[in-house]
Amino acid sequence: MLDFFYSHLSYLGLFIVSFLSSTLLPLASEAFVLAFIKFDFNPTITLFIATLANTLGSLSTYALAYFSKEKILQKYFASSLKKLENYTLNFRKFGSIFAFLSFLPLVGDLFALGLGFAKYPILKTAFFIALGKFSRYFFLVFITF
Repeated sequence: MLDFFYSHLSYLGLFIVSFLSSTLLPLASEAFVLAFIKFDFNPTITLFIATLANTLGSLSTYALAYFSKEKILQKYFASSLKKLENYTLNFRKFGSIFAFLSFLPLVGDLFALGLGFAKYPILKTAFFIALGKFSRYFFLVFITF
């Protein structure tokens, strides 16, 4: 019974860390995923939870930009509106590539933010973000060990 509680609580912790690390907070979910594998947690469950949570975290960043674009831009970036329009065209044109590459450290969060600002379609965004996150964690979980 205690093992069951311990493993579920641990998976919840992995979910929280993976979610937060794909927002604008600087956390490294990869280290947690590798630790879970090292401590003999189920690799498939670890892969699923990390991918789901990291994808949802990126989508929360996307949603923040998507729904509050005007407020954020007017308040903090009024002088940069024209420049952002140039980036918006790139995000609309190459959105699936930016979404897939959102797994990259540092710039990945900015890609999710840019996709939201550009109002790139949510289903394409979610699919390619999930594909990128899954690819990264799959490599960590099954290829490195």
